[in-house]
Amino acid sequence: MRSFRVYSSLPLTVGAQCNLDERASHHLARVLRVKTGDQLCVFNGDGNNYYGSVFSATKNHVTVSVDSIEQAETESPLMTCLALGVSKGDRFEWAIKKATELGVTSIVPILSQRVDVRLSPERWQKKQEHWQQIVISACEQSGRAVIPLVEEPTNLPHWLSHVDADCKLVLDPGAVGNDLTNQPVRIALLIGPEGGLASSELDLASENGFTAMKLGPRVLRTETAPLVALSVLGARWGDINA
Repeated sequence: MRSFRVYSSLPLTVGAQCNLDERASHHLARVLRVKTGDQLCVFNGDGNNYYGSVFSATKNHVTVSVDSIEQAETESPLMTCLALGVSKGDRFEWAIKKATELGVTSIVPILSQRVDVRLSPERWQKKQEHWQQIVISACEQSGRAVIPLVEEPTNLPHWLSHVDADCKLVLDPGAVGNDLTNQPVRIALLIGPEGGLASSELDLASENGFTAMKLGPRVLRTETAPLVALSVLGARWGDINA
């Protein structure tokens, strides 16, 4: 029998018939073409998986019978905020999708000196909503039951002056050595856009308590660097088993 996993923003209750939201209903009914009786797992971001079956399905509405609940064991012990410079094309989207799979807690699109993307406030808001949907889809695929928040695009100086973490790291190909000795709980990881961060921005990060981190002798692309950095941190302090 087929089984599906989907996110719905609406409340879920064991032993009840629950309506799914518009996005989940559309995906199940029109894309996956579920039928009555199909088994599925639904999550709403509260950290639990809800198991049940399709009670009814039309083109616009899906109702599920929720039979059981199980706490998901897929969240990293690290609370990692990824602050990533916005890039053109699909590089940023690809990076945040993979960062979600690797357990990141939140994502901040950073507007730094070398970010070559200019949008109106309305279009930035639409971008933010689109990126949040990408993160949700990555959670559906990876088994996560807590949704990382994609925050509002923010200029770098403002973010640096407000970020709160007990370990602050900035990727810098010119850094000398890495000090990854103390076990943190909350990590802020700053990575620049295409072309990297300007020297003045690296200095500003240092003034705000950030430690420069180098990922080997090669210069990585902006969409590659988050994957490598998050993997290193996850293997060092988190739940990635090497």
